[in-house]
Amino acid sequence: MGSEAFSTSESTDYNDPHVTDSLKGVRYVIEIYVVGTLCALGIAGNLLSIVVLGRDNTMRRTTGFLLQMLAVADVVYLVACVFYQTLKCIEQQTDWLPEFVRRRWPYVEVYAWPAASVAQTATVWMVVVLTADRYIAICKPLHAVQYSTMSRVRKAVAGVWIFAVVYNLPRYFERVVVSANSASTQPPNVTTTSSPEATSPRTAAAVDSQRVVYQWTAMRESAVYVLVYKTCFFFVLRFFIPFAALAFFNQRLIRAMRESSRLREQVTGGLGSASSCGHKERQHTRILVVVVVVFVICELPDLILRAWMALHQNAPTHVAFPRAQLLYVNVASNLLLTLNSCINFVIYCLMGRRFRAILLHTLGCGSQMPPTPSVRLFHHRTLLSSEKNRPTSRRVTV
Repeated sequence: MGSEAFSTSESTDYNDPHVTDSLKGVRYVIEIYVVGTLCALGIAGNLLSIVVLGRDNTMRRTTGFLLQMLAVADVVYLVACVFYQTLKCIEQQTDWLPEFVRRRWPYVEVYAWPAASVAQTATVWMVVVLTADRYIAICKPLHAVQYSTMSRVRKAVAGVWIFAVVYNLPRYFERVVVSANSASTQPPNVTTTSSPEATSPRTAAAVDSQRVVYQWTAMRESAVYVLVYKTCFFFVLRFFIPFAALAFFNQRLIRAMRESSRLREQVTGGLGSASSCGHKERQHTRILVVVVVVFVICELPDLILRAWMALHQNAPTHVAFPRAQLLYVNVASNLLLTLNSCINFVIYCLMGRRFRAILLHTLGCGSQMPPTPSVRLFHHRTLLSSEKNRPTSRRVTV
């Protein structure tokens, strides 16, 4: 998810002189209209993906199930985006929300960001599990019977969600809603440097005639906590390990697809596919590779921004921090993360012929469910058998 410490949607004070009117206008358009539209379409698309993938009986059960669970994680993230991006921007820059919602908004916001972080962590590791399962099925088929089973996959999915919750549990204790009278008058500093996190997130509202704000806790102000948990743990558990695993698995999958295509051309002489089932497996693998590539592209800007911030915090004299420019980068990186949770449905539609057919049938635009490859093969063999057994006329010579 977007960089919390530097997110214009979460922690930037609109009284900050770096937040110009142009940035406010850009964020207003992107996070209300663009992100809001993407969240609505993405939630609908992911829910349709769950239904369609459940009806595709040509896909391996484990692959279909993991794609469904990835869609579930994306839905959770998009719902959280509605709160911590779209509604947050509406609350700050408009008067569209009812008064009773505005009065209680600080209580909503302290949980919206950690919930989004849980969903994004689950998404990252769900992609890793999905790619690992595909790697076993394609590159280690003899081990698939033992390791690529529904029981093991369900346990892996449960483990991903448990890890995501436990890993992000400290985030729920980083901020607290307090009375405005008891809130500190000076913004807390995380480090002694000119840290981009030096401005405390604080929103004021009247709750039952009492003015309240949310602000950082002492744990969040600790420089050790920021260094160990928000920097080291993030880059190890959310970047290096999962991205290294994705690079390894996808490199092997691409090599396996190329080898399979070469062998198929040698066997068939370039006349076509020898196996409809094998063609489906290759198509599913290609779709997965594209999903992973798009995922990495959408994640990289946020990771680069975080790395830049970490370097600036630990070496402020060597790494410049153009805050005004990076605020725009942050808005763009948050937009890409939202787009990543919406794009899989489009990839399935563009690359999956059977996915499109089942989708049209589900929406009532198709007359019947498309036949499976095994059914088509059965009809083809029946036709060949009938042609073979059909009596032929013989020419009689005199």
